[in-house]
This record gives sequence, C-alpha cells and structure tokens, in this order.
Amino acid sequence: MLAARRLLLATLSLCSAAGARGDVFELKDGGQVAGEVLARDESGLYRIRTSEGVELTLERNQLKRLVPQDETALEYQRRSRTMADTADAHRELVAWCREHNLLTEAEHHLRRVIELDPNDQAARESLDMRRVGDEWVSREDEMKLHGMKFYDGKWRTPQDIAIRERDSQAGEGAANWLGELRKWRNWLDNRRDDRVQEALAQIAALNDPQATPALVKLLDSEEDEAAFDLLLAALGRMDHPLAVQTLVDYSLNYDAEDRRHEAQVRDACLDYLVSSARTVSILPYVQALKSKDNVIVNRAAIALERIGDPAAISPLIDALVTTHKYQVGPDNSGQMSAGFDPSGKGGGGLSMGGGGPKIVTQDEQNIAVRQALVKLSGGQNFDFDETAWRHWYVEMLSHQHANSRRDE
Repeated sequence: MLAARRLLLATLSLCSAAGARGDVFELKDGGQVAGEVLARDESGLYRIRTSEGVELTLERNQLKRLVPQDETALEYQRRSRTMADTADAHRELVAWCREHNLLTEAEHHLRRVIELDPNDQAARESLDMRRVGDEWVSREDEMKLHGMKFYDGKWRTPQDIAIRERDSQAGEGAANWLGELRKWRNWLDNRRDDRVQEALAQIAALNDPQATPALVKLLDSEEDEAAFDLLLAALGRMDHPLAVQTLVDYSLNYDAEDRRHEAQVRDACLDYLVSSARTVSILPYVQALKSKDNVIVNRAAIALERIGDPAAISPLIDALVTTHKYQVGPDNSGQMSAGFDPSGKGGGGLSMGGGGPKIVTQDEQNIAVRQALVKLSGGQNFDFDETAWRHWYVEMLSHQHANSRRDE
C-alpha cells in the first residue's frame, strides 16, 4: 500500500509539472495535482483525469484541500510557468495580471522586475515606493521612519492613536482608578496628617498603566502646583501611549501664570520622556518646528536636542530662521506701541506711527534651533547660515553612505 501511494504521488507530481488543467488537489504529503474530477463515490474516493488523459484515484484522507480553478487562474499558471525570467517578460505579465484583476500576482511580478532591474522607477512607484535620499523605501517603511503606525485602517501618529484609545477606553477598571485618585487627591488637603501621608505614598507608588487616563483627567484640571507635580511624576512612570502623548503636549504647550513653575513643568516632562526606556517619536516636535508661534518653534528645538535623534538635523536646518506675523499698534488704553520683541530675545524693535493695530512680518533667528544643531552635529557650528549647514549635512550623509558600502 505504501509503495502504491508513493507511485501515486510521483505520478501526481509529474502530471502537475506537465501543466494539467482543472481543479488543484493539494495533498497532505506536500504535493499537488491539477485535474478534472470524473467521479466521487460514497467512500470518499476521487477519480481524476489529467489533461494528458491519465486517470488517477485519490483517497479523501490523502487530500489537504481542493482549490477550484477558473479559466483566468489557469491561464495565469500557464503563462507564469512558461515565461522567461527577464524583466521585460515580468513587465508583460504584470500588465496581463492587471487587465484580469489579478492584483496580488501583479505585485509579485513587479517585485521580481525590481530584482532584475533595480533602476525601474515605474515599477517601484507602482509598489508605492518613494526615494528617500539615495534609497527607495516602501510606504510602510517611510511611515515607520516618521514614527507612524498603522491603526484602524490608516497611518497615524502615536499621539493620535493614544487620543483615540483614550476616547474609546472605558470599563470598570478605569472608573475605579479615577475614583481612587480623586480620593487620594482630596486627602492631600485633609487636616489629618495620616491621610496626607497615605495619599502621598499611594500616588508615589502608583505604577499601573491603566491609571493613565484618570491621571491625565486630574492633571488637566489641577491648579495646585505641588499636587500637579506629584501627579505629573506618577504620569512620567507610566508605560502607556497616552502618558507619552500628554508629556509631549505639556513639554510644548504648558503655560502658567507662574513662569518659573511653567518652565519647571516643561523641563520635567522632557526628563520623564528621555530618561525612560520608552521610544519617543520626534515627529510631533518636528511638526512643531513649523508652528506659527515662534515660542513653540524654540521649545520644539529644545526637546529635539534633549532627545538626541540625528534624524532631526534636516528639519532643524529648515527652522534656523522662521518667519512669523505679529500684531503691533495701540493697546486697549489707546497708547501707541513704541517697539516690540516678539521672540523675547531682545532686539528686533519696531516703531509705529498713527493708525490702529497692524500685522507685520518678521524673520526670527532661532537660538534654540542652532544650539540643537550644534549638539546633534557633534559640535559643528555654522551659526544661522542655512546653506552652510545644508552643505555639511549632505557631505556627512555621503560619507556615511560610502562607509556603509565599504562595510558590505
């Protein structure tokens, strides 16, 4: 019986290689055969005839599955088996596959075109690839390079994902944490010292990521500086996307009447971000370099310097000097504005004569951006000369590429 089965499998393999037409029978032992079903009896025996006229019998327990084949699929099999392995032949088959809506097969042959002809730009673009520097990368790799993740059918930033998860998060656990944290927060104002100490200890020991949404909710409404700092420290320990998103947001946008505490909070947020093992995407800070608010531009540069990712060098060069619009003119008391310094760095004053408020445009040399570039470049300093920075950067990339080629 074993010898007969081996003979049968060998025969099936030969028939399949010869290009028999019909349904495809995939075998448990790893082979397959294409043929036309002539009959199937009650015991599960299949009687098959190949295109060569050979009749075979298969037992049901030999089969893994039966894959019906239509005329298009059969024609594709014929063409793919008989084609030459050349870039032109694969291009021709790509066109045929697209015409017959065989998109998966078309993509397979496009990839083979690229292997045979790496300079085929049309094939790469058909695969949604883009040139980044001297290399072609897929859209997926490009999005990952920018810190994006595929979530809910689209490429999104980790911050966007965190917000969506926060908005959709519900359940008894989250509700319980909000209740516990509110209780401990109230105990901080209790006259009983034991209550205060217990609240301090509980918040200081908090490390459950599920408490993150509740922490953020309390932080958003907290007005007491000491309580805010305590809750922020707890958030800084959380391994949760919403924690990262909130720390990033506070590092850029946190404002308070007490300027000293405001600066301390933003600095603490950066400390929590860079001192942990979490991956911090530079994307929100790179985007902030394009802010209409010059203050935000410089805050983003400070953050990028702290994170220390060389991928930020190119967008920092673009942000060395940025252009912003300001409103100048008489204040509410009717006094005229004799001068202004929108950047807060001194200089750049402007005197106005008569009329109401006016919008003026001013270029700002961003000191924090230059400092970040000096740090990330390993000590290079071309001041605010964007052209010089760009020449250095291109040369640096060329050296890196040459070194990598020598290492291959």
